[in-house]
Amino acid sequence: MSHTIIVGVDGSANSQCALQWAIRHAQLTSSEIRLVAAYTVPGVNMTQADIVYPADFDTVLKRSVQQLVDDSARTVTDASVPVSTVVFPGDASGVLVDNSKNADLAVIGARGRGGFAGRLLGSVALAMPAHAHCPTVVIPSTWPKRPLPDRPLPVDLPVRSSTAQTAAAESAGTRPDFTGEVVAAIDPFETDGPVLREAALQARIYGLPLHLIGITATHVLSPEWMPSETHLEKMYDEAVTSREEAVESLREEFPELSVRWSIFDAPATEVLISATYTAELMMIGSRGRSGFVSTILGSTSQAVLSHAVCPTRVVRVTRRKPTKKR
Repeated sequence: MSHTIIVGVDGSANSQCALQWAIRHAQLTSSEIRLVAAYTVPGVNMTQADIVYPADFDTVLKRSVQQLVDDSARTVTDASVPVSTVVFPGDASGVLVDNSKNADLAVIGARGRGGFAGRLLGSVALAMPAHAHCPTVVIPSTWPKRPLPDRPLPVDLPVRSSTAQTAAAESAGTRPDFTGEVVAAIDPFETDGPVLREAALQARIYGLPLHLIGITATHVLSPEWMPSETHLEKMYDEAVTSREEAVESLREEFPELSVRWSIFDAPATEVLISATYTAELMMIGSRGRSGFVSTILGSTSQAVLSHAVCPTRVVRVTRRKPTKKR
């Protein structure tokens, strides 16, 4: 059975970038694309003067949106990818979330037509990874040119790595390089999980090596207790053991996959955003270790989506329920 990729269409340049990415992914996975667009009739606050829209206003508005979607559909058809369209009244986020119930992947642009010019992440790009019923890929507004910021984030080399490129190496001036890789942010002490499995699958689809990143982040520990060198070494060694077990868990299902890993001790957002400067695809989970229960999309995920310069795939990760005290 063919997989379905939904793509949000609003006529913006960023949505066209998202469509082009989705077309390539559909070709690689033999998927079909469903173009989804939403429209709303502007509301009017009634005062002493009644303002009445023409009777066919809704029809005219829907027709203009349908024309926009049809133009995008021709682009998909020209690429020999099966396509269908959905134009529905309502909030764009709600319409897309509803369509994600029977989709395998959602692809959206980081910035749409609406919103404030200063916002780095559009409302749809913020809502979809948090509430969609399928994984979501967010395409940066600058993709595929990928211009780097004026001041790229400075990130030290990893403290542990499956290669010789670590902070202890003599090449202290070398920055981490993830060129041509699918990069996945994995809990440093996790040996398996949805992000790990999904990342391996995407790396196999694209025929690219997989790079697992773990971040210990001892810099956020309380200043009242600073770990000794012995404690740090023990923690790094435990992270290495977990990472090697994670790689080993992929061997049977993905024997042909090239996997390497790195352990960083630095702010998570800085490491992951910096990785998008060179990575082909960034994989992150929807939930972090901390934060409010009501916040479905973690702060690190939001920051990465706001500043990433490569496509970012968000995998829904359900918060673990605390065990009941007896």
